[in-house]
Amino acid sequence: MATTNASGTAVGPIGKHGRRTKIVAAVVLAFAAIVAPFALHDLGGHAARPSTATRVSTPPVAPAAHEQVATDPALGPHGDLPALLPSRSTLTPGAHVRLGNVTDGVLRRTPGGAWQVLVRWDGRLQPVPTRGPVQLAAGAASSWIAGDGLLYTRVRTGTAGQFRVYAWDPHGGTAYTPPSLVARSLGRACFDASFTAYGTCRTSSG
Repeated sequence: MATTNASGTAVGPIGKHGRRTKIVAAVVLAFAAIVAPFALHDLGGHAARPSTATRVSTPPVAPAAHEQVATDPALGPHGDLPALLPSRSTLTPGAHVRLGNVTDGVLRRTPGGAWQVLVRWDGRLQPVPTRGPVQLAAGAASSWIAGDGLLYTRVRTGTAGQFRVYAWDPHGGTAYTPPSLVARSLGRACFDASFTAYGTCRTSSG
């Protein structure tokens, strides 16, 4: 009698615990079956979205013609000429330009058809005077903004493809008045017909 009661008491709790474990396990599995598809969907959605923090911009690739300038016998090497190739072949209103290492400005078309550079100086927008033997895109001259943001002007010579080139350098200026842009001669340079390659016009033999 004592042995039977002890045996029954021992078996009873163990059986109930086993049933509880099975019930809890079944509930957990059912919950996982409901939640898992939503979690996977959300993970896939986040993976599909681009991350602005890891976005890398691709650097611009220069046209192949630029790489061949130094060996082009018709154009000659660059020599001591600066980087003259344009970021755009014609001037446009509102385009940003550099005044050497002094400041930046924007282009404006004047009522008379000439071009003018405006800079913010002394807390207000002021025009920049220009001086020299040429003007910005006036008459027979053609001006452009190089890839580094600097202004240049070229004037045709008597030889096809050859030009006299001027760089616009800032000079002077005070705390109240901006500097002037002075046209400095760079000598002769030659450009191909598409304005995508240039050189000193000296051939490899001469």
